Amino acid sequence: MMKPKFRQMLLLAICIHGSTPVLGNVQKSHNAALEEVIVTARRRAENIQETPIAVSALTGDDLRERGLGNVQDLAKVVPSLEVTKNRSSAIFIRGVGERTGFARVDPAVGVYLDDLFLPRADGQLLDTVDVASIQVLRGPQGTLFGKNTTGGAMVLSLVKPSDSVESYIEAGIGNDGLRRAKASFNWPVSDHVFVKLAANTIKDDGYIEDEIIGTKRGGDNDRQSVIGQLRWDISDTLGLDAFAYYGRVHEQIATDHCNVINEQSLFMKGLYVMWSGDTDPSRPSAFRDNCESNSRERLGDYTTRVGPNPYMTRDLETVMLSSTLQWEVNDTHTAKLVFGVRGAEKGPQWLGDNDGGTKKLSESYGISFADPEQKSRRDSISLELQLNGAVFDDTFSYTLGAFAMRETNEEPFSLFTALAGFDSQTLAQLASSQAPTQPVVGGTVPLVGVLTPLSYSQFGLENVTAALFGQASYQLTEQIEVTAGVRYTAEERSSDLKVFTSDVEAISARLQGSGLFAAPQYAGVFGPGAGGFHPYLGPLRWLDDPVTLANSLFPDTNGDSIPDFPLDMNNPLVDKKSETFSKTTPMASIAYQFDDAWLAASGFDSGMLYATWSFGFKAGFFEPRGIDGLERIEPEEVENREVGIKIEALARSLRVNIAAYSMDFDNMQLIQVKRDSAGNNAVIFQNAGRSSILGSEIEVQWIPVPAMSVNLAYSNNNYSYEDYKDADLFTQAIGQGEKLNDRSDEPFQVSPQDNLSLGVQYTVQTSAGLLTPRVDFQYRSERYFGIDDSAYDAFREDPLASGDEAFSLIDFRFTWENTEGDRALSFYVNNVFDERYMSNSGGVGDSIGTNTGSLMPPRRYGVDARWLF
Repeated sequence: MMKPKFRQMLLLAICIHGSTPVLGNVQKSHNAALEEVIVTARRRAENIQETPIAVSALTGDDLRERGLGNVQDLAKVVPSLEVTKNRSSAIFIRGVGERTGFARVDPAVGVYLDDLFLPRADGQLLDTVDVASIQVLRGPQGTLFGKNTTGGAMVLSLVKPSDSVESYIEAGIGNDGLRRAKASFNWPVSDHVFVKLAANTIKDDGYIEDEIIGTKRGGDNDRQSVIGQLRWDISDTLGLDAFAYYGRVHEQIATDHCNVINEQSLFMKGLYVMWSGDTDPSRPSAFRDNCESNSRERLGDYTTRVGPNPYMTRDLETVMLSSTLQWEVNDTHTAKLVFGVRGAEKGPQWLGDNDGGTKKLSESYGISFADPEQKSRRDSISLELQLNGAVFDDTFSYTLGAFAMRETNEEPFSLFTALAGFDSQTLAQLASSQAPTQPVVGGTVPLVGVLTPLSYSQFGLENVTAALFGQASYQLTEQIEVTAGVRYTAEERSSDLKVFTSDVEAISARLQGSGLFAAPQYAGVFGPGAGGFHPYLGPLRWLDDPVTLANSLFPDTNGDSIPDFPLDMNNPLVDKKSETFSKTTPMASIAYQFDDAWLAASGFDSGMLYATWSFGFKAGFFEPRGIDGLERIEPEEVENREVGIKIEALARSLRVNIAAYSMDFDNMQLIQVKRDSAGNNAVIFQNAGRSSILGSEIEVQWIPVPAMSVNLAYSNNNYSYEDYKDADLFTQAIGQGEKLNDRSDEPFQVSPQDNLSLGVQYTVQTSAGLLTPRVDFQYRSERYFGIDDSAYDAFREDPLASGDEAFSLIDFRFTWENTEGDRALSFYVNNVFDERYMSNSGGVGDSIGTNTGSLMPPRRYGVDARWLF
């Protein structure tokens, strides 16, 4: 196998010699030269070929021509970018991201809409409504863009109101009941005031059918958004741009399949736990059978068995208001003030189905039992001041700024684990800290334990962030530019937590009152939050299925899909913690523009070499850990070293941009499975120690003939943990202390090592208009979605056990446009060969032993129409 460093050097050498093409903006023009691309990656407008940053830029025309309807679709064409959406949304750049969607955890990719920072991951997957451009800045952007950009940043810019009356309508239909529409209207109110209104709606019937309910709505689209904009030219030097945004999402979660990845897990044969349906403790199988009843092998690709659940929706409403006041101080200086307010409400939601089947054995929910209709709140208010200027005949340019934000979040969380049983032989071994051995056939005395079956927490978070930043570039010579910058960020995070647990005494009383169970015995195995273990009094012992009998005493009378175990609402655990996290993140770069003599001799039209050193920072936070309260998580820090080359050749018909980089992380924040003192398992965050990424990216645009364009993007990222240890759950569960597992051999989660996309389109001029067929190819190497040590063991044997195999996709699009350019009709087929690949999954092998995940949609086809007025 080719070593990673050698492979990257080879790719760099190939591309320097101009033989490879990649991503950029597909041009509709018949001019053989590529159009200039302007980006604001350094907070000022400049040519992308003169910007010493790895950045991809797509215009609104690019997005439409490629059929990219939202931020998630960008992963098809941007190197090192992965975007997932199911119960929560997640954006990863260069393997760095955050996949849970909890409000307490910051995303690792900063998303900006017209300079307004969107601080939470669940509001970042915007539809491309009236978007002028999207820029994806890869690598940490800690100086100009601040915290939460350890992976990179994404900058969306809207099409601003103009001084002419114009409008457009787009509409489309497709299979699975797809219907969508976009519309925009621009109106000049006066010579100095202009307004614009744009709206978007998309709905379909979903692609996953629940066999129990008999409906096909899982994985549907149901989103609406409206954007109103105002532009006011107050004077020749002063202008105001403002927008108001409302978005609503009401979609059905794509329900999961389930497969068993470790039958020796704690919930199965590791502790010989007996679940509803188990009648022989020597061969417990109910948990496994429940998972496998909903397996892909049994039901097929797009059929599941989950059953009715009122919390299957992703329900989110978002309101944003933003205003940007820009003052042209003089010919060389501009001041900008950005003020923004964002509010979002997230409805009650089913967050996780650990058991993976129709039975309610282990589930997690984003709901409040005190008020089941309570919604999670996310509110923020921010202010940013920027000053851009140039002096000394434009040889010295700079950006200075200050940023402040206050953010509040409220988030309920509930964890349910059904009553379970142990054979007396197993319980005696656990009480003496011994690893359980297989019980005798038929077992001995059945005992049903009260292990806090239901817990509910209310988490509150307030973040107050302040930052100062500055960056300056100096033109040493006509060819050499040096840039240096620094940002200081301080963030005070205040967290408060209330945890309500099951009323163990009330549960025990109901068990005893049934006459089926005796008074509890206390084995001291599962900690202070657990109750006792009730001997079953029935004559047939385990053959009576006593665990099912015990759970039947707590039916779901209110229809919320959760058994009604009584909660102790009078004795909550209360914890509050506050801390200020601060960090200084510097950067420096040097860029060399090829001189004219060298360009003339080489045949290149332009060329630049650059080297960058930069830092990124994610603040620490406090993580709820079951009944044990808040646990401190260290800040995540990254150092990035990057070199790149950007060239144009062949009369500017070929553009090649290459980057190679090395990133070192300290205290990367990763999800793991931990146990609290009551024995409850929970997915929480921990720090991973040290890790690194070595990678390279290539982007090329090429117009080989005037009517043809070719775009290629490739990235190779090699991820490694240098210090990653995790507590062994089994030794904790049996009371043998804390043993650490070395997990440094694992790959990063979600992101593939290799990512390739290739697009080709050809425009034919006819008497009836322009005809443009387009083909896009996408390749992803295998991806790992597991969370713990056993999940990776399963992944090494079979990627589908806890991740996804490598896959390739082909999309086809055919567009007709009339000669006036104001009418267009497109027919498309996405995933032409109906490839099956994963949307996301979550393999947890040590504790529950299962992997749950859903597939991305099958082949999709439809027709889009566009009218300009």
